[in-house]
Amino acid sequence: MKFTVIKNGFNQLSEYIISEIVNECFKNGDQISESDSDLNYVLNFTSVDNPIPFRRKSRSVFVISIIADALPTEEIRSASYNTLIGTLSNLLIYVSPNSKTYFTTPEAGFYQIDYEPQDVYEKIYPIISSQFASDNEFITDLPLKYWGGSKITTQLSEYGKYMDKMGVLPTPFPLRKILNEEQLNHLYKIFGITGASYGNLSAREDIPELGASTFWMTGRGVDKSKLQRIGQDILLVKNFDFNSGTAIISMPQIYNPRARVSVDAVEHALIYKTFPQVKAIVHMHAWMEEIICTHQNYPCGTVELAREVVKMLNQTETPGCAVVGLKNHGLTITGNSLEEIFNRISDKLLTEVEMVA
Repeated sequence: MKFTVIKNGFNQLSEYIISEIVNECFKNGDQISESDSDLNYVLNFTSVDNPIPFRRKSRSVFVISIIADALPTEEIRSASYNTLIGTLSNLLIYVSPNSKTYFTTPEAGFYQIDYEPQDVYEKIYPIISSQFASDNEFITDLPLKYWGGSKITTQLSEYGKYMDKMGVLPTPFPLRKILNEEQLNHLYKIFGITGASYGNLSAREDIPELGASTFWMTGRGVDKSKLQRIGQDILLVKNFDFNSGTAIISMPQIYNPRARVSVDAVEHALIYKTFPQVKAIVHMHAWMEEIICTHQNYPCGTVELAREVVKMLNQTETPGCAVVGLKNHGLTITGNSLEEIFNRISDKLLTEVEMVA
């Protein structure tokens, strides 16, 4: 893989960390690139005080921002997440003078290991080698009778409110407090989001005019406790092109062209394709005891995460009504309906996600 190194936050500890991590990349066969056109990832050595983002040209370029600093332990989590957002990164690594190393993900994952360059690279690799599948293609063929929704979309709205009451919908992250308008526009261009919101829901609905694989799903970055608008808050996925990584969305004649379905559409689509008995799926930032869990912390919206979840579901007794833990992230829950899912798991949820190295 090809990478480049950016330095905009520099101190003596940074110099040492840069040398060791870059050497580890070389040991694993990665090469420095002289051009932005063939990059796979960027090592962005930055600072809490001056978190300058790398202007990537494609979402397929992963930005790993690294801070070497001596903040009080109680401030590291907040400072790391703010810097993650401010640098538009896929992962933030904070290395302290005592060699404690903290990893922060956009999904609010936060975990710690002792600093070893090899271990740091092993945590980076699943991210930089992932493939996003989060494009959208809009087709204005949603039948008129669905422009105002259906019983299924009403259920999505009701259970979005219920998730909020349960405390598993953290407040959407206020991007506008950290990013300026130019950075927000770049974020939208690259990732198709102007807000960050955790959790999503989907449910099948048989719409004969559109084919046999249709399902409704919550939109990207929208407040799940206020799901109202069809084609904005809730979208109909009529198909998924796994070759191009594109969700085919059926829209009303008038719609917001900046709307996007959740980045997890690839995961939901693959689950529905693999397990016809699954009728609804819920993803939330919560946890349950004694559940099967993915082994890697893959980014949302990647083929790798989707495949890993399907692999885990195949290891359960009943994939159609199962719970899979996403490492340092949350839960994916399948069921016969949204009502069945929430009746089954509501009294078993832990609102604090388990974090492991």
